[in-house]
Amino acid sequence: MGQIRNRQGVVLFTSMDEDIVSALERAVEGGVDLAGAVLDEYDLSGADLEDARLAGASFRRANLEGVNLEDSDLAGADFSGALLPGSNFEDCQLSGANFEGAILEDANFEDARMDHANLAGARAQGANFEEVVLSEANLAGLKGEGANFEDADLAGASLRGARLSRANLEKCDLRRADLSSADLFEANLEKARLDDARLEGAQVRMANAEKASLRGAKLASADLSGSNFERADLTGADLTNARTAGANLDGVRGLGPR
Repeated sequence: MGQIRNRQGVVLFTSMDEDIVSALERAVEGGVDLAGAVLDEYDLSGADLEDARLAGASFRRANLEGVNLEDSDLAGADFSGALLPGSNFEDCQLSGANFEGAILEDANFEDARMDHANLAGARAQGANFEEVVLSEANLAGLKGEGANFEDADLAGASLRGARLSRANLEKCDLRRADLSSADLFEANLEKARLDDARLEGAQVRMANAEKASLRGAKLASADLSGSNFERADLTGADLTNARTAGANLDGVRGLGPR
């Protein structure tokens, strides 16, 4: 018999199925509200949990490789240290969720809401965050090489020290975001909005920032070598000690005479 309980020990669902995956899938299929369920360290790999009601649930150090959670309510859920490679979170409610130190390689978060979420130190190489709301989220130290953030909302987010080489940030909203000391080598920032963003000491070498807006951005000591800033707007940007060797500054606004 499988039982799903919350942290207070209250039974949320009981099933004759012996394994937790079958019990969980049966509960989700029946529309049971599993808010606050404790599923720490379980092996839930491959489970189909579409449309689950798991707000505030705990999945700490659980194995959720390849799990389908599309359209689920996971607001405030705890996935810290969990294994989530190849998992599907499309259209999920993940506001305030905790993914600190989680493995998110090749996971899909398209159209999810993740404002104020914590992804500090998570491994998200190749993950898809297209059109995701990540405003005010914590992505400090995120390992997101090759990840896709096209059209994502990262306004006010912390990406301090994040590794985003070759990541796609096209049309991304990064206004007021903290990208200080981040690695953006060969990243695509075309038409991204970086107004008032912090990029002090960031590695932006060989990146594409064509038509990007960096009004008031702080780029002191950043390495912009070999990057493409054609027709970008740098009005009011601080470029103190920034390295611009080989950068394409054709048509850039706000730089004054060069």
